[in-house]
Amino acid sequence: MSPKKLPLSLNVICLKLLSNQLIHALSDEEGLHQAEVQEYMTPSTYHTLQYLLNEILGLINLDASIRFSCLQVLLREDVKRLEIGIFPRFYYDKILETISENGRGLHHLNLKGVWARDYPELLSNLLTNTRHLKALIIPHMADDSVINSIINLKSLVKLDISGEACYTSIGISKLNSDTIRILDIGSFGKPNLCQDCPLSGYELMAEIIKNLPNLNVLKTYSFTGHALLHLYKDDHNFKTKLTYIHTTDCNLDILNAIANTCPHLENIHVNRPQEKVVRELSKIPDLRSLKLTKGNGDEFLSFLKNAGEKLHQIKLNHNKSSLIDISNFCEYTPNINSLEFYHMYLKFSNLDSFYVNLQKVQILYCDIDDTVVKSMLTNAPFLKSITVGCSIQMTDGDMFRLLGECTLENIEELLFSEARFLTAITVELLADNCPKLKVLGSLVGWDITPDEIDALRVLISITNTDLTLWPVAY
Repeated sequence: MSPKKLPLSLNVICLKLLSNQLIHALSDEEGLHQAEVQEYMTPSTYHTLQYLLNEILGLINLDASIRFSCLQVLLREDVKRLEIGIFPRFYYDKILETISENGRGLHHLNLKGVWARDYPELLSNLLTNTRHLKALIIPHMADDSVINSIINLKSLVKLDISGEACYTSIGISKLNSDTIRILDIGSFGKPNLCQDCPLSGYELMAEIIKNLPNLNVLKTYSFTGHALLHLYKDDHNFKTKLTYIHTTDCNLDILNAIANTCPHLENIHVNRPQEKVVRELSKIPDLRSLKLTKGNGDEFLSFLKNAGEKLHQIKLNHNKSSLIDISNFCEYTPNINSLEFYHMYLKFSNLDSFYVNLQKVQILYCDIDDTVVKSMLTNAPFLKSITVGCSIQMTDGDMFRLLGECTLENIEELLFSEARFLTAITVELLADNCPKLKVLGSLVGWDITPDEIDALRVLISITNTDLTLWPVAY
């Protein structure tokens, strides 16, 4: 039986009640109660204010004027974390001014829902006033003046300035920090960071890497390998602290540069590797996670034979030209805990192979038969989550027999998007036999009517079962 819902703690109940009361009190357009509410909330701890802020600002269906009033009233200098959410254009400058004035103690600021690039002066002023920031998320917004303000954030650890660039090559080359460890920059698939660059995008990225000596993770930019090759050619002794990179069109020279300049590398995304590169990935000694896009299947199998024991995560994308037998992974990658496949051609031939550590599986838009799905369920005793985003032919009878062979005692999420022969019987079977199952779906692709889903939800509700059926609203 799926687990029962635990009662909410008194703390959470009080905070939810308070957030509803705040929304009601601040819902008038003239702001008549703002001063009273602010005075009432004065004794509150920053934990309380922070929870209320992020709870209310995350309600995208709530009127923007109410959310903005809550920001004005609740944001205080001791609040540490702020996720703004999505607002209409009319509020952008007001939000930036409010944060600049009241958010001086912020450690984490996410402005994704505010198009601040139209207000660079206000954004720069905000960053000048929030000197304790450790995480700053402002994609598509940074220009040279903003970069200059970021340089003065001496505690900054995480920076997201990905997407369309407003900065120049001169401006971004000034980005210099001993504290930044996670940098999200550039756009997927684009080698150049900005339009005016007299250097190649690789050379500019090489300069940025050089200016960030403690950088661990470089996200979004897709040609990091080329930048590392540029650095390696200049200095064969150059080393980084990078643990994750994304490289595209990688050849053996680039792979050699990566292996030599990144001694701590654990996680890599290799897109469109050239011949022999996949086989030679074993040159990266501490590789734990691999995402491979459009790689050679035979070379990948050869790599697994040599270095698969160290891998914990594998993601394979866009290669239907090679048939991948994922039962081989059981032998070559005994420590694997996560497998993801997207647009692949898969089979599972050795039914006596077991995944002793596998916890998560995603199979999306792949060519498979039901044997693959059944084998992943029966041969991975500690599996917690399985998502199959392609058509399967399993029936209620198949599921009944499968549950007779294995208990699925650890499964928490099971999502089959196209299972047109599964009915409400399978929902009841899984709910009755899987003691940890909390999420089941997507039922749109099952042989279940909206009325049957409503009936199942009523049953789940009256038995206080902690089970979510997708879609949440039919």
